[in-house]
Amino acid sequence: MHTNHSTYLPYPGTSALPTVNCAGSHFAVRRLCLIIAAATLLAACSSVQNPSGSASGESEVDAGSLRAIGNRNAGARVNIEPDDITGAEVREFTTVWDRIGSGMQLSFVHDNERIDNQIAFYQENVEFLSTVSERANFFMYEIVEELERRQMPMELALLPIVESAYNPNAVGAGNTVGLWQIIANTGRSLGLKQDWWYDGRRDPIASTSAALDYLQTLHQMFDGDWLLALAAYNSGQGTVRNAMERNSRRSRPTDYWSLNLPTVTEEYVPRLLALGRLFSAPQDFGLQLADIKNERVVVTVETGGQIDLSLAAEIASLEPEVLYQLNPGFRQWATHPDGPHKLLLPVTHVERFTAALPTLENRSRVTWDRYVVQPGDTLSKIAREFRTQVAALQQANDIEGSRIVAGESLLIPRAYNSALPLQTPNAPQYVTGVASAAGEVSDQPSPTRYEVRSGDSLWRIANRYNLTTAALARWNGIAESAVLRPGQVLNLTADSALARTDGQSEQAETYRVRSGDSLARIARQFGIAVAELAAWNNIEEADLIHPGQQLIVRPGESELN
Repeated sequence: MHTNHSTYLPYPGTSALPTVNCAGSHFAVRRLCLIIAAATLLAACSSVQNPSGSASGESEVDAGSLRAIGNRNAGARVNIEPDDITGAEVREFTTVWDRIGSGMQLSFVHDNERIDNQIAFYQENVEFLSTVSERANFFMYEIVEELERRQMPMELALLPIVESAYNPNAVGAGNTVGLWQIIANTGRSLGLKQDWWYDGRRDPIASTSAALDYLQTLHQMFDGDWLLALAAYNSGQGTVRNAMERNSRRSRPTDYWSLNLPTVTEEYVPRLLALGRLFSAPQDFGLQLADIKNERVVVTVETGGQIDLSLAAEIASLEPEVLYQLNPGFRQWATHPDGPHKLLLPVTHVERFTAALPTLENRSRVTWDRYVVQPGDTLSKIAREFRTQVAALQQANDIEGSRIVAGESLLIPRAYNSALPLQTPNAPQYVTGVASAAGEVSDQPSPTRYEVRSGDSLWRIANRYNLTTAALARWNGIAESAVLRPGQVLNLTADSALARTDGQSEQAETYRVRSGDSLARIARQFGIAVAELAAWNNIEEADLIHPGQQLIVRPGESELN
């Protein structure tokens, strides 16, 4: 639990640093204390050296920097950033929250009604913040370490709450993915690998490094203004630049608070600043945070090559589900053939894993079958027989397209524990309802309809579900060469095409979550049951939803993928 602490901002050359005790339980008192502290600090700074080089005991604070509290449109009333933290007192922190609170640079030096509104919103949803703080347990310390190393504002450790509710598998509007909600193109430009095996945007460590690189670039681009950098992170640097240019042409201020930005961006920065204040003194707001100690709980371990994740979990004496949750960047049953070959493991299991790793022979790290192609074989048929996917065969055998030749050998990648595939968000996506290599048949039905995603093609969908493009096109009344659009719903069986009535819409109806929404509220709005809404979106009724998330509210009568 974070406790109130004194405002402590070291400045070079000051022999006595002012400390203001703001232990009051009311936010108004706390705000007044902070403004007084800020004014005192500015006076202390001006007494060190005035521009002419002579000492002066008088404060030369510009009257415009301390604007009237009632003028909400004025934006930031105090804006102080220490020039140098070298020589600052080294403190020991019991929890990560204490450490974050001590490194905040933004939350208490900006004030605006929009921040107050976001504080009020979160105060009505303290259970959400408590749950999210618990979800951040594995990754928060690593993020704080990286922020401290880069000397970036500690508020940024809370940004994944705004972006993804600290869910590394979160997918938002516009196909943003991961803790930091990075789109595909931006991720690639930041060096995050994305393919069938691995998505670096879902990797908590890799995506954090990339997101902070990007934020630092934006910070420099906007002349050291963190609020403008954050706005650009949310809506794009072009959007922010255009808004600044519009204000400049009209002789208006170009600070964040004065810009006309998209609504979501106008809420985005205040939301982060509100979180900074809330997490700085949670007891003042009735907020109970998870007890995350200020110590490392996970370690990145080099495996030395591709390894089956179930096998890695076994030699680490770790539950496979835990390993998958710690390493959501890996989308299949093994690490990427070409790397990365690093795994995030609990500190308590690292020694056991590293001791067992050298005992594995290279050929046993990943299970492979060798198969000689027979006349009449297709990749789809072979994938179905060996309970794998066409994409895995193509990747393992460097095949482009679908052409194979009778008599040639194929390597068949196979999960170490393929009889019991993991039911986790990033587990292998086996085709259900078909015979496995061992002859078992899954009792789970295959999906009858599929919602098209960005980058999909008829050929790719057909191969994923072991269909022919001709059949898929016929069941959907389209040409095999048709261009698909994201959100379009395709029938995956002849029966689903016949069952659809003329009155049914091919495309699922979706709803974008807004601030203050809950599953129950959305269900009432559309006249549906909460259980149905959760099932259509593959979530639990108790799961958290966040603004910007898209939910299916009218999927039709057939089951979607």
